[in-house]
Amino acid sequence: MEQEAPAGWEFFDSVDFPTDHTDDPMGRPRIRHVVTAVVVGHEGAAWLPRLSEALWALNPRPDRLIAVDTGSTDETAELLAAMPGVEPVVSVSARTGFGTAVARGIEAAGFAPIPSAVGPYGDDGHMPVVEWLWLLHDDCAPAPKALEKLLLEATMSPGTGVWGPKLRLWPRDRELLEVGVTTSLGGRRDTGIENGELDQGQHDQLRNVLAVSSAGMLVRRDVWEALHGFDPRLPMFRDDIDFGWRASRAGYKVGVAPDAVVYHAQAAATGERALAGTRRHAYQLDRSHAYYTVLANAPGKLLPLLILRFLLGTILRSVWFLLGKTPSGAVDEWTALLGTLPAGGWTQARRNRRSLDRVPYDDIKPLFSRSVHALRHNLEETTSTISERIREAWADEPEEQVVTTARRAKSTTRVAVDQPRWRRQLIRRPFLIAWVFLAIGAVVAARSLIGGGVLRSSLLLPPHETLGALWHAAAAAPPGVTPPAWLGQFWAFSTVMFGPSGAMNLLLLGAVPLAGLAAWALLRAFVVDRAARAWGASAYGLAVFTNGAITQGRIGTCVAAIVLPLLGAAVHTVARRRRVIIQGSWRAAWFAGICQAVLFAFTPALGLLVSVILVIGGALGLGWRRQGRQLVFSVVLGLLLVLPWTIELVLNPWRLGQEAGGPPTAAVGPGDSIPHLLTGTPIGAPTPWWLVVPLILVALLSLLRESRQRYELLGWFAALAGLAGTLVASRLGGGSGPLMFLMTAGWIVAVTVAWDSVGRSTEIIVQGVLGIVLVTSIVTAGFWLVRGADGPLWRGPAQDLPAYLISAQDPPQDASILVVRKDSGSPMRYSLVKDGGPRMGSLETAPTAEQSKPVTEVLSTLGGGGTGEEGRQLAGLAIDYVYLPAPVDPTLQATLDSLPGLTRASAAEGDAAWLVNRSEIDGSSPLTDVTHSVWRVLGLIAWLIALVFCLPTVRRTVAVPHGTHARRDR
Repeated sequence: MEQEAPAGWEFFDSVDFPTDHTDDPMGRPRIRHVVTAVVVGHEGAAWLPRLSEALWALNPRPDRLIAVDTGSTDETAELLAAMPGVEPVVSVSARTGFGTAVARGIEAAGFAPIPSAVGPYGDDGHMPVVEWLWLLHDDCAPAPKALEKLLLEATMSPGTGVWGPKLRLWPRDRELLEVGVTTSLGGRRDTGIENGELDQGQHDQLRNVLAVSSAGMLVRRDVWEALHGFDPRLPMFRDDIDFGWRASRAGYKVGVAPDAVVYHAQAAATGERALAGTRRHAYQLDRSHAYYTVLANAPGKLLPLLILRFLLGTILRSVWFLLGKTPSGAVDEWTALLGTLPAGGWTQARRNRRSLDRVPYDDIKPLFSRSVHALRHNLEETTSTISERIREAWADEPEEQVVTTARRAKSTTRVAVDQPRWRRQLIRRPFLIAWVFLAIGAVVAARSLIGGGVLRSSLLLPPHETLGALWHAAAAAPPGVTPPAWLGQFWAFSTVMFGPSGAMNLLLLGAVPLAGLAAWALLRAFVVDRAARAWGASAYGLAVFTNGAITQGRIGTCVAAIVLPLLGAAVHTVARRRRVIIQGSWRAAWFAGICQAVLFAFTPALGLLVSVILVIGGALGLGWRRQGRQLVFSVVLGLLLVLPWTIELVLNPWRLGQEAGGPPTAAVGPGDSIPHLLTGTPIGAPTPWWLVVPLILVALLSLLRESRQRYELLGWFAALAGLAGTLVASRLGGGSGPLMFLMTAGWIVAVTVAWDSVGRSTEIIVQGVLGIVLVTSIVTAGFWLVRGADGPLWRGPAQDLPAYLISAQDPPQDASILVVRKDSGSPMRYSLVKDGGPRMGSLETAPTAEQSKPVTEVLSTLGGGGTGEEGRQLAGLAIDYVYLPAPVDPTLQATLDSLPGLTRASAAEGDAAWLVNRSEIDGSSPLTDVTHSVWRVLGLIAWLIALVFCLPTVRRTVAVPHGTHARRDR
């Protein structure tokens, strides 16, 4: 009985309706097609009405329509029964896979009967008949011409046994989902379509493919029966690829009819329908079925390589998931692999499919996706994921609005539309211009430091030659001495910066632009005015130069200048993130802990001051809420990441005044210049102290305004904290350079926020004050470019020794050289040079007085005139040479000349050297090192864990065709 068409079946436009049937243009005999359609539904009440409308609009319609309901709990069964000409609905359990459901439906209703009456074209009933099975999902809707176009292509290409339509996005979108599908031997599904690609006819070529989606798949009955349908071991995921692969192996062609269009809703892929009938994760199930499909169908000679490839891919993807803080993804990877390989189901499938091998693998090899395509897709997805997660890293929770829309509009730079695009972009991005200037200026300012050799100064020891030597220095120290934590961090940075020397060049010579870029990342969080933000970031970068950190070679302050704004941005994220349920950001808290660990290592005094501020601010300002706990957690994490250096700082507080790379910065001690102290310019800085006075005056003037921003007050708080820390450090005789830099940074933040608050004021006084700020900045920048990086920092050889003494330190001689310095009126100083001489970190790992006592006693005896036994004593200490650099003390030189066992060696003019006779004495050096590898390995693991927790989370996606993700009811 003919059923009534449903209301709203005009869902399709007239362009979708079929035209009159045309003959085969090749003039081949007509064929009578008999089509049995099978619709499998599961919880599909939201989409079945549209499918019903689509079936009403079809012309021709299927000869038989079979509906199978897989345990639905909604109105799916009733909607299936209301379809045009449908057979009684077949009900199966919810755990029934798609292929099994189709087989059950055919068993219950059978294929459509072959007609014996007159055919539809006026023939006498003797027209050749071909039977077809048409598979439909409950969330798809074929266009009215879909079946006609599929049958027309089947008529024109009778040798093709499986046809698939072009899939578009539901309900009538032009976005392409699939036009045939293939796979790589690594198991990656490939549709050849980019995400969001629109259908413009670019894929409308008739061609053979490896497989087509089961949504709209048209299969000849003899092919279906010869292949025994879909593999029951694949209830979902990859069953269509497996079916197409088996069809190709058996000699049946698989084709795509791009004129036949089927719209697909992707119900499960979009999360509109949950995965039913399984407790396994969709990703895990997809990976498992991908392995099964490849192992069951690939040539036997490739199996060892494929298994190795699966293992390597699993390891790489597991590492990626762990780095992305998705350990369940790594578990799914290994569960899928280990649950497939030893299970043995694929081995039985291989035995059952041997009879299908009628076509050699080399003949169907072009149908597979090339491995290079899979690699390209993986790289694109990885890059896209990383960039997306970085963009979302600080935006995954709504921020409080800093300014109103009107103010933001007021601060937006307006540019005439007739300006060239590049000029408009530059005007709207003043910091880009400023940063390019800083980068070029860094090269110009470092003109005297470009060349051979290494960077050195009185405050900076030469860097190590290789990464191996740097790692050894980070893990080795005399007994009872802890190696500095910053050496391990510097080693990690050097691994990506072409070695220790390259890392040193970048941190010192590129400190100004790098610090400016970091400051811009902080200021953009609360400063709206782009000009103010550009000035603040540029002034902050130039403050590294005015502080003397570059010219003096103070790598600790340079690193702190880069890290401080990043720490501020992380703290801002923790303190400002607010949601109804979630407060703060643990990811930002982990990152803040990493930044504090760097400060503790490179500038302990500054790290201690910042940690105290954060603990007090977290406990008092934020209370013991989630944000306060996160700030305290970041401080504790920073202390843990630099163990055992934290213990060394507690046991020896005098080390707080040290900076990484050399001795403490020349401090402003009692009775020294008060202007240097108040302006934050250490003694020896390249700029005069009065150059900072205008900045301080403007910061003071900003306090006179009626309305002050809280970030402006925070800037002043940082400046006062730096001033207090400088006073304490200078009175204790420690290094105050990094603390002075914090003072200057606080003033810059205060002035930048004040500039941002006054905006584009037209008051003459305001414009005059801003003009003073700009003029001062320009003068400072000019001072930087003209003077450059001249000062204590210079580039030269790593050792100031004769060439033969430098080469003598290498194997096989491995000589030890005692370098003694004795100026008139000053005490004797010495250093034992071996293995390339004293390098970075040697100051922190200097031997204790007890260990150096044998050498000290010998030198004390020499200073008193000697006893004649010092030569044998030096040989017993495994010393090969004694070297006195200029100026040489005449008394000490005469004493050494008269000692037996010492022979005068060549030296530069003004210097003196002696060779120690060790032929009769096999001495041993008292200054031995102990390797602390366990601490360094544990520290490396801790850093990796911290980095993982501060990275964005990786999301898992199921690489299966659009619209068939996570489904049992396909």
